[in-house]
Amino acid sequence: MATLVRAEHDLPTLRIAYRDGGRVAVRFWLVRGSGEVELVAECGASELGPLDFRGGEPATDDQFSLPSDVLYYLTKQVPTLGGSASPPDNALWLELPSPRGYLHLVPWEQLLAPLGRPVVRLPNYTVRPRAQSNTLEVALCAGWSVVSGQFDAAGTLAGLARLWREATGVPTTVHVFSDGWVFERLTTLLADEEAVIAHDPARWEAGVPPGDAVGSTHPAATADNAWLEWMGAALRGSALDVVHLVGHGYLSGGRGAVAMSVTPSRLEEQPAEGPWVGEDDWAGDATPVGEFVGAAKLAQFVSGQGAWTFIASGAPDNYSGAALREVADALAINSPGITIAHDLALDPDTDQLRRVLQLVYAGQDSVGTAQPGISCWAHPKFVEYPEEHLMTRSGHSVMVQQATQDLLVEAHTPTSVAAATRYLESLQAKWIRTDTGPDPDAVTALRRVSDLVERRARELRGEP
Repeated sequence: MATLVRAEHDLPTLRIAYRDGGRVAVRFWLVRGSGEVELVAECGASELGPLDFRGGEPATDDQFSLPSDVLYYLTKQVPTLGGSASPPDNALWLELPSPRGYLHLVPWEQLLAPLGRPVVRLPNYTVRPRAQSNTLEVALCAGWSVVSGQFDAAGTLAGLARLWREATGVPTTVHVFSDGWVFERLTTLLADEEAVIAHDPARWEAGVPPGDAVGSTHPAATADNAWLEWMGAALRGSALDVVHLVGHGYLSGGRGAVAMSVTPSRLEEQPAEGPWVGEDDWAGDATPVGEFVGAAKLAQFVSGQGAWTFIASGAPDNYSGAALREVADALAINSPGITIAHDLALDPDTDQLRRVLQLVYAGQDSVGTAQPGISCWAHPKFVEYPEEHLMTRSGHSVMVQQATQDLLVEAHTPTSVAAATRYLESLQAKWIRTDTGPDPDAVTALRRVSDLVERRARELRGEP
């Protein structure tokens, strides 16, 4: 699909892959749109850094580098690709074809920064999601209770909440979720902020309906994690546009996760040592202070809340930037939308993130140089659609019917409708091949799903 997106939108693209499918050498090709692919450089895999992420000591981003001869050839040849027809106008699009091993975990945005062009990773789908409305609902969460001194959780959350309010160009409501020991200072910092709601962690259990468990139909219960359950319950059925997590990543066996405390109500900081529990039972014998939440669980929560944007911001002393890139990549592979892995160590004043938000949400021409702290997976037209194959002239999926559209543009869109729309769009992205045209059986099945969503939307709007 990445190749198809590149060809359809005539994108200047850097293609990186192992030579002949092996793991010994890495090759760098340049290509524009559907043009001829040109090999411009090659290096040994070991020259880039520790590309085996499966075990042992963590591979930090500063262990990676681009050989000088590779950078030289890219510096000479990349300008010949020209500008990008899709924003940013000088973007260099990154394609990592299979078999890619762990190449997607490499901090390419940092390594390619000397080229002076913003790098955007090609998405896995030609379909883009429909935004709920001309407003944004953002869930901003820092559930990391282990602090080593470099991460000011309250100050970071307050700054990011203001950033969302100022940078998007549309009315934005930010729901902030934090540990108990952060909450008091956080509320002080946000005292004068309108449309920023700091949810009290002391009341998180009261917000989750009693009896909820994995398998329940309540959206908060499907997450099987205290933080995700709390966020889902606190929103009381209103859909989200954005889920933004802040903290540390952890990588094990090539799979990434976000570290979060066991419950939001902890009233004091924890030491930097574990033990932790998570999807692979990374734990010691003592009472655990936190857990790792992997991509599968996060994808379930994001789609269940109807969100079409996921952002993971790594703390300045982040344990693993590769882990957050793996989480973002997994979400980008599994559903249409925008996913971002953000490095606060490389973007301490959040200027890079601000520019990206202004570009994506406000349509401003704000990104003109390299953004080494941002790894972004996004379609060239963000949330727009091409005018073909089950798409309207305005660029939206024809499967989203009128009552559903009307409900999506209203404030406080019900989660059930937003999540169902995301599901419908995902099915369309997976079932409809734009190179061969719509399959009649797939179209029939999609229309049945669309009819069910439309019926629910009419019920909620009180229409016959």
